[in-house]
Amino acid sequence: MTIEFSNIETLLQQLNDNIYLEDITWIEPIGIAILKLYKVVNPEIQIHLTGKDNAINYCKTILNSSRTPAQTYTPFSQFDNEINSIAKDVTSKIIQNTHNLTTEDRKDLSEYLRYLVSEMMDNVVSHAQSHCGGYITAQYYPQKKKVQVVIIDNGLGLKQTLSHKYPLENESDAISKALEEKVTGSNVFSIYNNVPKHAGLGLFFLTKIIQETDGKLFIVSNNTIYHLKDNSFTELQTSFNGTIICFEIEVDKINHDLKDLMSIIMHVDEEEDIF
Repeated sequence: MTIEFSNIETLLQQLNDNIYLEDITWIEPIGIAILKLYKVVNPEIQIHLTGKDNAINYCKTILNSSRTPAQTYTPFSQFDNEINSIAKDVTSKIIQNTHNLTTEDRKDLSEYLRYLVSEMMDNVVSHAQSHCGGYITAQYYPQKKKVQVVIIDNGLGLKQTLSHKYPLENESDAISKALEEKVTGSNVFSIYNNVPKHAGLGLFFLTKIIQETDGKLFIVSNNTIYHLKDNSFTELQTSFNGTIICFEIEVDKINHDLKDLMSIIMHVDEEEDIF
């Protein structure tokens, strides 16, 4: 059994009472994050994992707050404020061991990650009303030159967060609305690296960046999951409450620095608006 980006719906639909997962051969940060948050919110339940030692040990490693400088992951960590400093720390831990990348690629990846991580964390702090704050974890895979980032909370979900401003019938409507340009509940704006922050552009830019770099993205809001690759929505039978943003970036597909890519995205979007 594997628990990874491509089959995460299966895990989400197993979140009822005690959880028994057997013969695990591979598990990614997204699976660990979902299981850990579910345990935090429901401390009385039991989660039983069996399988290959390397998969089980990897779970323990990600959940352990201590790490050595040589490791290529960011431990599962809670946040509820100090977003910029945490985003910087998460990014530096990932970049620290990307020795197989060129100096230019390391710089570009650092800018992308710091901007996207801080924007997604800000969404949680500003809007989610999560009782336990938000959590983040990430992993760099050197052989694939790929990063997976997971940000998860136990908050209201997107529909309840946005419904005071927009007419929304369900979580699918809410996800679609959240991905539009300049949709935000925040009145506070700032600039990072000449790029607007907190201006309703975070999720919009995230989707465009993932598309431009041929990456992967899914968003979960309560019982609904959205996959960017095929622009699909699926309603799940799950007891999960909150929001999950999980994305993957392949470093070899980054062809522009952050500022230039933002300009390209905005220019293309303006052209599309004309027609």
